Amino acid sequence: MTTRFVPAKTRSAIEVVESDREWTTDERDAFASFTDHTTDLNAEAVDLPTDEFQQLSTQLLISSAHASNTATSLEEVRDIYRETVMAVDHYADIYDDTLEESLAQEFGPEVATTVITSDQLTPQLRDRLVACSQQARESRHSLLQGLNSGNSTLETANEKLTRLGSDLGGIVGTRSFENWTDTELADVDERLRSHKQECEQLLTDRQATLSEQRVPSTHRIDHGFSEYLYGSLSVTYPVVSDTTSLIDTLRTAHQSVDRALTGRELNSAEESATALRGKCD
Repeated sequence: MTTRFVPAKTRSAIEVVESDREWTTDERDAFASFTDHTTDLNAEAVDLPTDEFQQLSTQLLISSAHASNTATSLEEVRDIYRETVMAVDHYADIYDDTLEESLAQEFGPEVATTVITSDQLTPQLRDRLVACSQQARESRHSLLQGLNSGNSTLETANEKLTRLGSDLGGIVGTRSFENWTDTELADVDERLRSHKQECEQLLTDRQATLSEQRVPSTHRIDHGFSEYLYGSLSVTYPVVSDTTSLIDTLRTAHQSVDRALTGRELNSAEESATALRGKCD
């Protein structure tokens, strides 16, 4: 029998998640590289009046007049950021941020302003950059775990929906079952009931999973996990959409089979009644 139902939205979601997994992995590795390079940079402490250490921004915004000549230029830091974080293949297509915009997104506006406007690297700024970069890496790692879990769930749903919709050929859209035997109709009726029950359980399980999903912490995500993942698709909940569609398909097919069975039962009853009247006559 020909497959009459394909979980197209679920399969599209799998493609989206696979792309996101690749991008997230690249970003995680890029921040790890930035962290390693920045940790190794030379930064020398600067003697400042005590009151200048009262605010973190003062510690970060040290002018070149105070900095040591042997300290790393922030131009080198900017180059490292461009060559790691901003060098991932999808950066221009997905973000297309300027250097300052990207730094502000990932490390906060204070650090971004310091890196862009100051001249040389201080120990305080280096430590802040390393800490922020590690946090960005960890957020991608958390997101990647969520994507891996989501992909596994989508693959399972795709396999189940494909199986449940794979043997509907010859049933869906059939207008007449007069050439079918009673046994064949009964078997199909039972199969459709069973498939519909499985779909309803899948729908229940999926909705429960969605209610528990949370977006792993990243600086670039501020909405629901499904909205984040499937924003490019026509639906926000692809598995729910496909499952609901298959349930409707199975329900329609079952109604056709049920009508055929009911019609035969009525015909059989009429034939029995006619035969009985004939005997009475």
